[in-house]
Amino acid sequence: MNNIYPSNIFNMKSLYLSISLLLFSVVLSAQPGPPMEGAEFEKVEAYKVKFITDKLDLSPEEAQQFWPVYNEYTKKIKEIHQRRKDGLSRKEIKEQWEELEDAELRAIALQELQNQADIAALKRAYFEKFEAAVGSRKAATFYRLELEFHRHLMEMLGRRKGRP
Repeated sequence: MNNIYPSNIFNMKSLYLSISLLLFSVVLSAQPGPPMEGAEFEKVEAYKVKFITDKLDLSPEEAQQFWPVYNEYTKKIKEIHQRRKDGLSRKEIKEQWEELEDAELRAIALQELQNQADIAALKRAYFEKFEAAVGSRKAATFYRLELEFHRHLMEMLGRRKGRP
């Protein structure tokens, strides 16, 4: 087996990352006021790009290959997250939980599981694209940095709300 990551470990990491993204989206939706949109969202995206740029240490040639793949990847992730928003909001689900029929709750749960599976499949497919652009080490490092960024952002949001 020449694979650095046995497939079950890579799948676990993909699952962990997907769950982290889900928790990240829940944290953001639980923030007071409207969800991040417009300028605030763009600030977070710009901060994420800077974070990745600083930590990934891409050469100019690698950056030229990496960022178009990253932009395509980000667009597809956003499409999956948009699908989440198309149904009942998390707030509506929470408020209506007891009134929702079992079939509706089942459909909500299965759709969320499908979204998570779609994110994991997308990440797996894009690993190969990132790998072609910047090599295995930096592609793997990108996924680690993405998770690290989300943890960092959640810590920053917690501090902004006055949590230690």
